[in-house]
Amino acid sequence: MMEPSLLNGYGASLVAFTLFGLLHSVGAQEPFKRGLARCTSRYFVDHFWRLIYCGLSYWALYYGVATIHWARNSAHDVWLVAYPEWLWQSLIVLHLGSIALLYAAFLQSDYLEFLGLKQAWRGLQGIWGKVPPEAEERPALFGSQRLEVSGVYGWVRHPMMVAGWIFLLTSGPSLNNIVYCAMYTTYMFVGGYFEERRMLRIFDDEYRQYQRRVGAFFPRFFRAPEP
Repeated sequence: MMEPSLLNGYGASLVAFTLFGLLHSVGAQEPFKRGLARCTSRYFVDHFWRLIYCGLSYWALYYGVATIHWARNSAHDVWLVAYPEWLWQSLIVLHLGSIALLYAAFLQSDYLEFLGLKQAWRGLQGIWGKVPPEAEERPALFGSQRLEVSGVYGWVRHPMMVAGWIFLLTSGPSLNNIVYCAMYTTYMFVGGYFEERRMLRIFDDEYRQYQRRVGAFFPRFFRAPEP
């Protein structure tokens, strides 16, 4: 067990990560986007919210949570154990594999669309009058009109979350990394739960069939029997 006094310095990290989790989960939900559309416009939400949402999420995680976590606890960056050489080499392979998995999922989801850059560009073209709204082509967007079930999404339903988890899990065994990994793991399951509910509302039976075939965070080697 870790001494309570040792963990006191992580209170700010926990609060910051909780706020990030709320921003990241709530900002992706349709009720929030409908409310935002009433305050702004449907056009704004359809074309610009995704880019703003990704920017805010990135800033909150890497310049908010991470800065607070490591800056306030720099004394806990020391490794707690020394890995044997064979284990360290194995973890390096897994660490690099997590980056490859994240990159593959990012590409498969169409990273320009995932980041909201395509939507924003179409929105700007509409504002500039180059593409009238009624003539605008609206491709099926990843995660809201288009469900990916092949490639890395045929292994696990949330490959980006899994890649981040493996990356943290195979980082150095300092107290900072362990605590951060614990917070991330908690959010992975809590945030994943709400994301699953969202996907069921959007895709219904199609997503239920996907759930039966593919595990959320771990590959499913034995398919669940059809009902």
